[in-house]
Amino acid sequence: MNSSRIRVRLRLLLDELGDLAPEIDPFASDRTSGLLYPHIATLADTAAGLARDLETDAKNEQAENGEQEEA
Repeated sequence: MNSSRIRVRLRLLLDELGDLAPEIDPFASDRTSGLLYPHIATLADTAAGLARDLETDAKNEQAENGEQEEA
C-alpha cells in the first residue's frame, strides 16, 4: 500500500475511533460496552501500525535524500 492510501486508511480509522467516543459512558460499569472495547482496541492497534508505517517511510525517505532527522 502506498503512503497516500495508508494516510487515507489511517484517517478513516481515526474518524471511526472519534465516532465511538460518545458511546463511552464514563460512569458506567466496566462490564458495559463489552463488545465496544475490543473493537476500539482493534481499531487503535491498526491505526498505530499504519502510523508506524508512515513514520518508517518518512525516515527512509529522509535517509535516501541525505536529510537529517528532526528532533
